[in-house]
Amino acid sequence: MTLYQIQNDPKIRTQVVLTASIKRMIQAKKKLNGETLSEYLRKAALLRLMSEDQEKVELERLANSLIGSLSLSRHPEWKTKTKLLKWQKKLRESWE
Repeated sequence: MTLYQIQNDPKIRTQVVLTASIKRMIQAKKKLNGETLSEYLRKAALLRLMSEDQEKVELERLANSLIGSLSLSRHPEWKTKTKLLKWQKKLRESWE
């Protein structure tokens, strides 16, 4: 969906619960640029969605660049599924 389509999409009413301090911070910002609370929250939601999409693209790019670059011969604990699970368990235990 393009930004034009999003901006021209019909608006629907929804209820959002904010803390008093978050609402005060938004009101202070929106006064500076003349936006309504709804406009401000719509933009914030859109920025979050776009940010999460970009993060997903970057993670996929990283995963694709790593595929085939790892040599299992250098990681004996990854040679079999059993060894991998044992290594994983040991690693996770060290985090506790």
